Amino acid sequence: MKRYRGVLIFLPVALLALAGAVFYYDQILGYVCLGAAIFVTLVVALLLMGVARRQQRLMDTVFADNGTAASELIRKVDIPVLLMDMNGKIVWRNDALAAVFEGKNVLEVLPNFKPSQPTVQQILLAGTNFQVMTMPVRRPNTRKKLLFQYWLDRTEAAHYQRLYTEQMPYVMLVYMDNYEELAGDRQFHGTAVLAEVERLVAELCRRTGGIYCRYENGRFLCVLEASEVGKLEKEKFQLLEQARHLDTGTTATVSLSVAVGMAPRIAQSEEGARTAMELALGRGGDQAVVREGADYRFYGGKKQQDARQSRVKMRLFAKALRQLIEGGGDVFIMGHKNPDMDCLGAALGVATCVEHTRMRPFIVLSERNDATADALAEMDRMGLSERILVTGPQALEMVKPNSVVVVVDTQRPMITDCPALLERVEKLVIIDHHRRSADYIDNPTLHYLESRASSASEMVTEVIQYYDESVRPDSFVCSALLAGIELDTKQFVFNVGSRTFEAAGYLRRNGADLNLVKTLFQNDFESFVNVARTVQNADVGPDGIAIASCERGIDDVQLIAARAADELLKVKGVKAAFTLADMGEFINISGRSYGLVNVQLILEQLGGGGHLNMAGAQVYGKTLAEAAGLLRSLIRPQELPEGTETQTDPQGGN
Repeated sequence: MKRYRGVLIFLPVALLALAGAVFYYDQILGYVCLGAAIFVTLVVALLLMGVARRQQRLMDTVFADNGTAASELIRKVDIPVLLMDMNGKIVWRNDALAAVFEGKNVLEVLPNFKPSQPTVQQILLAGTNFQVMTMPVRRPNTRKKLLFQYWLDRTEAAHYQRLYTEQMPYVMLVYMDNYEELAGDRQFHGTAVLAEVERLVAELCRRTGGIYCRYENGRFLCVLEASEVGKLEKEKFQLLEQARHLDTGTTATVSLSVAVGMAPRIAQSEEGARTAMELALGRGGDQAVVREGADYRFYGGKKQQDARQSRVKMRLFAKALRQLIEGGGDVFIMGHKNPDMDCLGAALGVATCVEHTRMRPFIVLSERNDATADALAEMDRMGLSERILVTGPQALEMVKPNSVVVVVDTQRPMITDCPALLERVEKLVIIDHHRRSADYIDNPTLHYLESRASSASEMVTEVIQYYDESVRPDSFVCSALLAGIELDTKQFVFNVGSRTFEAAGYLRRNGADLNLVKTLFQNDFESFVNVARTVQNADVGPDGIAIASCERGIDDVQLIAARAADELLKVKGVKAAFTLADMGEFINISGRSYGLVNVQLILEQLGGGGHLNMAGAQVYGKTLAEAAGLLRSLIRPQELPEGTETQTDPQGGN
């Protein structure tokens, strides 16, 4: 037909040209020729349209017509193919597909497949891994739509891909994180302990088919296959527990930190392992951290660590902080949202250091709450608020490129008072005592992160002492710092180390007013009643876990919930207490314990954090009852024997 198409088209064209020529000599004859040309043109057009329709019908039925050669070829080919309608119903299939699937609807094996939005999918059927490809069949002369689908056998490719993935080399770092502390004890069996730690690492690599090398005292670099890392995760890195049973010659035990980087290339894996190790050490050590892409998985870290006795790090930080402030502009000191006395006290302590350097300090405080109401009232009376307090929007207007931002009592950018302020400066300092979280502030200029300190106020008190010998904080600042320490230690009961008492002694010598400190913690009668009601409706389980919810409509409900959690710990038989408060947009959870239950690990699963015996979290999209049920389901797996161990001189509270 294609050979005659040109002739058929040429004929009406020629007649039209002839009609034009004849019309020039004889109009009547020209009209006759024009009519004949139009008639021939219509006949040719109808003829070509009919031919096109017949060809389209042949194409539409090419798969259904078993008598055609094309249909026979597709039916016999080894690749499974089919035709289906928009509901997934199979209209036609070839022999290869019938051999692996005899169902009538594709959705039986591809439940997530959407015919209206065909995409490439993977399917495992009859021991074969198929890659399913779908494309629409173009049929312009009918409203009925069909899809053409073919299944590519990717079993062998998937096999080699699985082998590649399982045999991918990953880097694992093993640090003896308390080596310096142990080495400071004359009774420490240094050589023997290091040899035993290396033996454990060598045994692990031998068992997993990996290799290792020791590049520093108590530090090892290992290379393992991906499948072996998965096995280590399943056994929760038993290396951590094995190291604790080594005889050190002292009362302290060996603490290891393990970090694994999972990335396609060995250099990226090593970089990921180092980042994970920084996170593990920032969280207090004695744990394993696996980094895969942007995700982190944590194992261990269920007990408190001994207080660090070395002050070298703190001295170096205080010196570097002074140099940074002297070389910068205005200093903006910022804590977390809904600040408590630990946060405010630490901020006032840093402000004292800044003023001593004759620079201008500003404390960023956007909203006031009951937790700091009395302290802020005292600052108002002294005229201090007007001079150094600014809101977040005011700070954004005042900040300059050479300004310094000091973040205290938190390291998570999204819970700071003004997260946008962090992006406006190049000089950023962090002072925090919480265990490092996965979403910590990245790349600060200086950071002093000590998860074994009792509070941010304790850390700032130590910084003041080494910032400059002539620094003398006034009585109010000393009282605020002491109040911060008392808050996080619950009047020197939790997370108290020798350095905590030394910091308190320094503050008392410099004029800390104990009566003012007591005043800062006084509750009004209504708050006292609300706390008592929350404690009264607590549900204490047989496992010693108490969960209570604050009543709706209570003013400053978050503070009431935190105080109720503290009060519940005073009840005999309660190992841990959780209080929930409806904040409108989310449910706030406060967790407290004596150390028998790790509340930090529990609430970390809800996106929160903190310390072993003091932590918090926020739950979105759930009611109080739903959040309480979710919380209860997360508690039991955390009650492991190692979580009940207590240490002498512990220091790592919230």
